[in-house]
Amino acid sequence: MAVRDEQLIRAGVETGLIEESTLEQLRLIARKERVPLLSKLLAHYRLPVSAMHRALAEDQGIQFVDLSDTKLNAVLTKKLPSSLINRKQMLVMTSAGEDMLVISDPTDRVSIDSALRLVGDDLPVTMSDPERIRLVVKKVLANTAVAQASESSAPETDLVAVLDQVLRDAYLNRSSDVHLMIEEEGLRIRFRVDGKLTDYPLDADQTVAAGLISRVKVLSGLDISEQRMPQDGGFSYHLAAPVDMEFNIRVATAPTRLGERITMRLLGSESSSLTLTDLGFLESDLVEFKQAIRKPYGMILLTGPTGSGKSTTLCAALQEINHPDINIMTVENPIEYVIDGISQIQTGPKINFADALRSLLRHDPDVLMVGEIRDSETADVAVKAAMTGHLVFSTLHTNNAVSAVTRLVDIGCEPFLIGSTMTAVIAQRLVRRLCRHCAKPRPANEDERILLGVEDEVEIFEPQGCAVCQGQGFRGRLGLFETLWFNERLARMVSKGADEETLEANAGKALKFMWEDGCEKVLRGLTTLDEVRDVAVFKRHDTVEVS
Repeated sequence: MAVRDEQLIRAGVETGLIEESTLEQLRLIARKERVPLLSKLLAHYRLPVSAMHRALAEDQGIQFVDLSDTKLNAVLTKKLPSSLINRKQMLVMTSAGEDMLVISDPTDRVSIDSALRLVGDDLPVTMSDPERIRLVVKKVLANTAVAQASESSAPETDLVAVLDQVLRDAYLNRSSDVHLMIEEEGLRIRFRVDGKLTDYPLDADQTVAAGLISRVKVLSGLDISEQRMPQDGGFSYHLAAPVDMEFNIRVATAPTRLGERITMRLLGSESSSLTLTDLGFLESDLVEFKQAIRKPYGMILLTGPTGSGKSTTLCAALQEINHPDINIMTVENPIEYVIDGISQIQTGPKINFADALRSLLRHDPDVLMVGEIRDSETADVAVKAAMTGHLVFSTLHTNNAVSAVTRLVDIGCEPFLIGSTMTAVIAQRLVRRLCRHCAKPRPANEDERILLGVEDEVEIFEPQGCAVCQGQGFRGRLGLFETLWFNERLARMVSKGADEETLEANAGKALKFMWEDGCEKVLRGLTTLDEVRDVAVFKRHDTVEVS
């Protein structure tokens, strides 16, 4: 028996997932638009329906488990009648050596008691995502008459509806990438959420998998008959109300042993509300960055590996200074964020970064953004544009801020040009942000205080897991930044060809290491020390002021 929407909504209110005032407002809007209230709430809060089921479990005082971390207990499950398993969607699973009865509806006490009498009254009752339970139940009942009867009456799969549901859930889960992979059992779908891959429950055999991949290729303008060569494309997709969101999707295909796999990157789904504050800049760095991006000329570089959020930071910076009296133009490949009022050019086979940048210089720009400096030609044009009165933003692939200078020299830029044009270099990485609803404080131990650079007793926060963060303990991501603000002294040193060690030793307060920025955010309860360790190298000045 399925849980009613009102039960899920009430549980969401009781657990703090939904605000009562917002609920009443959305109830009126949903009635006016004639859409289900639960769908309206999920779209408003950008939550998957599984978060509501987790809230129901919390409200009922039942543990919520992830079935990907469990195994089926076939012996105990066989004690349950097939009709009970199929109608009530319940199973006996094992996790860390402990058996449990997994259910989808905690309010159906009659069915739960009946199942416990068959498998053991002492078995703990847990809850999980109903869709994941349904997929396991289908495998359990694969050879039974119940399954055969349901399969014989199953309608033909609507591939358009399936893709729409996958992309809708990807958006609600705040996923950055969607992976479609063909395996022996059929199609496997994974979402990358906050930098981590999670499986998405979808029942799709080989036929459905091939059809879904062909559907994506058609939308992307790719050759569906070509399955031996990698292809790249993209398309715009609009999610209907109540989500009512349009975003761009970048598509890449690759041939594998069992068939093609597809990776879809969702671009620009949050660009309209993106601000510098949301990125995770601390107050002092935010003030410096805002001053830097408002200078009339110079060069600002963002450095870091692929996926470290450089393009997002550049987008937020451009939106911060976007004004009718400023002509902002960009050269990108691809255009990840569409920004109103800005001329954006995408490079391709007929135009490269350097040629596009030269062309833009004839269009009276005030601010230029180059998606990436890859070669000496692009670097030369960008540096000379910064020297001739333009503010230039761009990115480099380097590990830290100071090495950006060395990288430009290696590419072919003259040190005196770099020193006279550089305004700031910011190296960044992304870490998961602690869920503010469930993070718990605890005293830092001695080793942690040494790493944090503090002597007094301090509190740090640990992830717990709740309905808001879907049991992860983290929700969203924030940037860790290594900032190098250029002053006259640094500019002279760069012009004279100073190496990285010399620049670091003499930068003083103009340079803040990424580790220091991460430690400040740990002490503020924004993230954990483990997250900082994963992306930053232990490096700090002799004296560090931690606010």
